Amino acid sequence: MHLATLTLLALILGNGADPQPAAKVVEVSAAADLHPDRYQQFPRFDAQGEQELLRLTNRDRSKLGLRPLQMDSTLTAAARDHAARMAARQELSHQFADEPGLQQRLSGLHLDHEGENVALDEDVAQAHDGLMHSPHHRDNLLRADYNVVGFGVAKVGERIYVVEDFGHSLPTYPAQQAEDLVAAAVDHARGSRNSQLKRAAAPSMHDAACAMASQDRLNPKAVSHQGRPRYVLTYTNMQPDLLPSNMPKMLSDPSLQAYAVGACYAHTPTYPNGAYFVTLALY
Repeated sequence: MHLATLTLLALILGNGADPQPAAKVVEVSAAADLHPDRYQQFPRFDAQGEQELLRLTNRDRSKLGLRPLQMDSTLTAAARDHAARMAARQELSHQFADEPGLQQRLSGLHLDHEGENVALDEDVAQAHDGLMHSPHHRDNLLRADYNVVGFGVAKVGERIYVVEDFGHSLPTYPAQQAEDLVAAAVDHARGSRNSQLKRAAAPSMHDAACAMASQDRLNPKAVSHQGRPRYVLTYTNMQPDLLPSNMPKMLSDPSLQAYAVGACYAHTPTYPNGAYFVTLALY
């Protein structure tokens, strides 16, 4: 099968925005259809080209004083898988009918922002140049808070299908450290105007947080029996020490004397990129 002319660029902005049309369209003469029908059988990835895309991207980021992106194996696997799907179909797309969306494809990482560029060209240098001359694609390549990336370059004859998956990766903490971070945030929010609260040891709070994580939902009733607290607060966040907005008001109560905290990190259907389930009891 032969194709005539192909449009090269498409993208997803951070957190799955709708694809934007490319500002620059490059035309290439399509080579013969040499790829197999099933993307799982696709054998040819250009690892050297993927490394060259990393070099070119970090070169351009360096010119603006931006931190270099680190190649991530999970993102690379996701980018290669999607590049193979495009090559098998001879089509640029961010999501085919038989695959999940970008956030779900990157679910092995703890990301609070993600984005994707896709392109079709004849070599990686030309593909990178085309992406850098398209404003929205350039924004992904030069987004300051991105710190990890994966490139997939699938070769079909003289053509390459390129996928660039970007993300802002957050650290993950063991349960005890996550709970300590929450406790430090509580102490800070309590402030010097009020006496500091005593932190009570309560392993059952961790168990309650993990039970919520396993059910993928918040359940304040799981905490309400923990020593008859005055206030109960449960929340999810990608960073455990970012307290809910109503927390300072609760902590301003002068009658409070102690608190207990539990935290549990999990990837769930609601939070495919991971989240901390946190329980707080104020006494």
